[in-house]
Amino acid sequence: MLKKLFQGLKALRKGDQDPDWEFDERRELVRLRCHYDVEYRFKEKRHKGVIVDMSLGGMKLRCFQPPAVGDTVEVTYEVPAVNIQNQTIPCKVQWVRARERDFVQFVGLSYDATDEVLRKSWVKMLLKQLGFRPDKIFQRRKFVRAECFVPVKVVYQAVKTFDGRLYNLGARGALIEAQTPVTQGEFLELHIGPFEDLPYFEVSGTVAQRTTQHKNFLIGVEFGELSDRAHQTLGRYMRHLLLNHWEA
Repeated sequence: MLKKLFQGLKALRKGDQDPDWEFDERRELVRLRCHYDVEYRFKEKRHKGVIVDMSLGGMKLRCFQPPAVGDTVEVTYEVPAVNIQNQTIPCKVQWVRARERDFVQFVGLSYDATDEVLRKSWVKMLLKQLGFRPDKIFQRRKFVRAECFVPVKVVYQAVKTFDGRLYNLGARGALIEAQTPVTQGEFLELHIGPFEDLPYFEVSGTVAQRTTQHKNFLIGVEFGELSDRAHQTLGRYMRHLLLNHWEA
């Protein structure tokens, strides 16, 4: 499996359609935090919950009565808008996690509806309100990013550094949360890890985007050419992160 993952990473960077690594993830790199009260329904029962972040591919639900991984959940958000035809959107449960200090559960949902249905729903309206560009709301991506909270040291302007955390990591880039702003197009070196049993490695790239999130910045980095060692280590990280994500 690790060999296939490594082959897939190299194929994605070349733009090939590798059947061993064909993922179709519909989402922007950034997941934006929010707070929307919703009603969700599964197994013929209705419950109250809160959507606490959204992206182009799905949402994170905070609740007390979680469904199970693989369940279909119908999420309803009442919108008093004339052009909103679909008040209820079906979603698939991708993961479920409990918060240790209380009984709160977090549920990762992916939209289980066509783009046409989503365009006429509250999902499009809320994504626009959160700042997603209308021309990218239903743009399809052809590569996976693994969500994570991995420590990273960023080197910029050759000698300056700051510490941050990776929000996600992929074959072509990463998303970093940090308190130091950098400019779009700036060259960065990322010193990643060590993390759990995974080793330290380095990659470099340029800042593709930067947004603010409260007092922090979300910095999207597009990788440049990677060494063979960096490819192999990146493959190990993604395998570890993706397995932990889907098994959670």
